[in-house]
Amino acid sequence: MDDNYPATTSGEERNPGMPRHVVEVGEGRPGQWQFIVLDPDRWSQLTEGEQKAERHRAIKRRQNRRRARRIRENGRRDSYTLEQIGERDGWCCAICHTPVNGAFKQPHPCSPSVHHVVEIVAGGTDTLGNLVLAHQFCNSDSYNWGQKAPGVARQRLADRVLYGKHGPGRRDRVPDADAVALADAIIGSVADL
Repeated sequence: MDDNYPATTSGEERNPGMPRHVVEVGEGRPGQWQFIVLDPDRWSQLTEGEQKAERHRAIKRRQNRRRARRIRENGRRDSYTLEQIGERDGWCCAICHTPVNGAFKQPHPCSPSVHHVVEIVAGGTDTLGNLVLAHQFCNSDSYNWGQKAPGVARQRLADRVLYGKHGPGRRDRVPDADAVALADAIIGSVADL
């Protein structure tokens, strides 16, 4: 498969004479990417905001291809679903040790996700022995900021639910009743926040 033209996933037919994507990442590193414009006519018709969005999608495609390559290189891969991992782990987050509700969907911070104990970038495999259930926020937070004690992870998850992505530093955001109830369930009481 050509990296510039990934296979269609939703059954749509791609015109072979027209590139599916407008731009792709050439070379560089984060913050210093060089982009290759595949279709200059379509590119020139896009607004600045649309061009920025296309560049972001190109970076995500590159990251996804790189991650898929690492998974293949790291060894065997098991077939699994989020529900299988959730049932096996009792729908409990392996990071903050609180219940995970399967009713939440992405991008909610409490939505369920599969966490690799040994990260793919560190050589971890995509096998059942290396997978645990985690809240989406706990999963991404542990990857970005390192593992934390369960109490600290619970507090950070509650802050994300209450105050959004800007955290408790943004006290001008007034949490709604649902967010307060969810945070209360996560840490027990929001009175000490």
